[in-house]
Amino acid sequence: MAQAPTGEFSERQRAMWAAGDYAALSQYIAGMGERVVERAGVEPGMDVLDVACGTGNAARPAARAGARVTGLDLTPELLAAGREQAEAEGLEIEWVEGNVEKLPFADGSFDRVFSTVGHMFALRHRVVADEMMRVTRAGGTIATCTWTPDGSVGGVFRIVAGYMPPPPEFAAPPILWGTEDYVREMFGARAEDFEFEHHSATIEWESVEGFAEFFMDRFGPMVIARHVLGERFADLRGEIVALWEEVNEADDGSFVLPQEYLLSLVRL
Repeated sequence: MAQAPTGEFSERQRAMWAAGDYAALSQYIAGMGERVVERAGVEPGMDVLDVACGTGNAARPAARAGARVTGLDLTPELLAAGREQAEAEGLEIEWVEGNVEKLPFADGSFDRVFSTVGHMFALRHRVVADEMMRVTRAGGTIATCTWTPDGSVGGVFRIVAGYMPPPPEFAAPPILWGTEDYVREMFGARAEDFEFEHHSATIEWESVEGFAEFFMDRFGPMVIARHVLGERFADLRGEIVALWEEVNEADDGSFVLPQEYLLSLVRL
């Protein structure tokens, strides 16, 4: 069987996440990283890998906990932002440019391997799971946070899919990672135990429209969608705003957006 041509698509992903200003957005979901580090039981002296780390939402709290931390991401711009934030805190983290589908580490290198809504966007899910398991030591833990299909982010994904060109045939939808059964399927080969929790990375803003303006200008996939769709982007934006108005938990004109995610603990 011919190997899927992932190199070209990795370049597209790199360009997508470099567009906009994800560093500005990622601070609003920083609580995910703090929670995943706490729930995975990170201790001083552990070797820890934050996969598809972005700006290091899990890497930094792991370093604060005294672990030896490596953050890996496909996008140099996000690594640079993470490095700057870590240096401002006086944290020592090794930042590595690389692809989660081919991790540049030896087997069994880490006690804990994390990903907070990063690995789910890689193209080949089985390869991703196998690589994360490969670099995790026996008795270690893989901990991930992934958006759920039924949550508000899953709704945005469905809307965007109706406008944008389809992904390559070999690429599985990212949102599949947000279900417990799928996580079991991906990691089941070596896992000794699974534990799941549902949480929300809630956004609070002065208004729906105010957050929409902030989000659309900074979230890389939306920046790319605006370029690809031209005048049709207004329709996409309108559908997303309508969804957010529907799920808004505030009743005073402000915006409280629940963003449900699945926290998965996979113990090997």
